[in-house]
Amino acid sequence: MTQKEYFGYVWRKKRTDIYQNMKWINKTNLRKIRIGKESYLWKRGHYHLDAFEYSQCVEKVIVFLNGYKNSPLHLLFKEEDNHLFKSDLEKEKWCVGHPEQGVIWLYKPEADLQAQRVNININLNRPAVIARLIEHYAGTHWNPRKTNKPLVIEDALRLVEELELPKEVHTENKS
Repeated sequence: MTQKEYFGYVWRKKRTDIYQNMKWINKTNLRKIRIGKESYLWKRGHYHLDAFEYSQCVEKVIVFLNGYKNSPLHLLFKEEDNHLFKSDLEKEKWCVGHPEQGVIWLYKPEADLQAQRVNININLNRPAVIARLIEHYAGTHWNPRKTNKPLVIEDALRLVEELELPKEVHTENKS
């Protein structure tokens, strides 16, 4: 298996054209995290969809159990997926990776000034967030020791609502 196959190049080529500009992950940029007795390697990247209806931004997280390079966990946080679980996108929606890469933040329209003063975001660059995602999938759907196939979660944005992910809350003081 070549390095490009290992880091998702072949996975991307088999997918539809909306993922064509997602770059493969460079092994030297992997970060290490330890959860319990297990060591994992992970990487986060920001990409843009070629074909989209609402938004082109995607944050992609790839996690490997150390020593099991053939069965990574791929999590795709697509802003496009807001319509799957939010009933009224005019009231609020999760924005992905803009203006800060790796950050998913809750957007509420300017008309709701009180809500805009409190900013809630989830930072995918934080190991605590990645640890929570790994704990969720390692306990349910992902077992890299028993398979040689990657697990791809294309609608990972729903996890922002479903899981208790560590959030950052910033309050803006306006007099």
